[in-house]
Amino acid sequence: MIYEFTDKSGNIFEITMTMACAPAIGTTITHEGKKLTRIASTSVQLDSGANRSQYPYVSTALPRNLVGCKSVGGKPLVESKRHERNIMAQHGFEKD
Repeated sequence: MIYEFTDKSGNIFEITMTMACAPAIGTTITHEGKKLTRIASTSVQLDSGANRSQYPYVSTALPRNLVGCKSVGGKPLVESKRHERNIMAQHGFEKD
């Protein structure tokens, strides 16, 4: 995942790291000799109102170009509840 950080001057840096390693928003880290503070990413929009009980749906949470899924603009298309469970099992994901 890509996370956004800012320095004292207000410059924004995008750093790729795993979700497990990502610091909380507001945490200061040192990256390549620079002190950076993690900020909320303004470029990412979550569709929290999407109704996941209606299939098919385009997932905004799963990684792009996921193996085993058709895609719409690179985003995975989940076709049914069974397909959703298969994706989760195949890739080791868990539902929130």
